[in-house]
Amino acid sequence: MGLLAFFLISLFVFYWFPIRGGLKTFLLILIMISGWLSIFELVAIIEARPWVAAPVLALIGLFVWKWRKDREKKQDKQQSM
Repeated sequence: MGLLAFFLISLFVFYWFPIRGGLKTFLLILIMISGWLSIFELVAIIEARPWVAAPVLALIGLFVWKWRKDREKKQDKQQSM
């Protein structure tokens, strides 16, 4: 969880604070490496506790389904005009 927290904090710093030059490049490299390793950490958490991941994945699926449905409605409405 520490690696995931480091990734999120460094991502927050990268976007919200004015950092210039080499430090910004170094921070971007740290974000990429920690983000890649965080993927493995998340997979390990999901493998250890699949009952936690199932509702989260169901919610993500619901949001994607609703977003696509709304987008299709908007496109149909624009085409009918």
